[in-house]
Amino acid sequence: MKAQKSYIDLNGRLAIPAKVRQALKLKAGDEVSIKYNDSELIVSTFCSNIEKARNILDKYKDIDLHKELNLMRKEDAAKE
Repeated sequence: MKAQKSYIDLNGRLAIPAKVRQALKLKAGDEVSIKYNDSELIVSTFCSNIEKARNILDKYKDIDLHKELNLMRKEDAAKE
């Protein structure tokens, strides 16, 4: 991961340096997600989030997730 210095303007907007926007192919109006904790702020592109989700789902490609979810719901309903 590379680090870049940036700033927050008077309206609370975070400036993303041009080199970073170009490298990530970000344009004005693109959606990003922001995660934070006590001392860190992580900005992710929409495309990277989709890719992460696909990688997670690839682990379950041999399982019928819809069928598994329905089975879990039936089991939960039976417990009530």
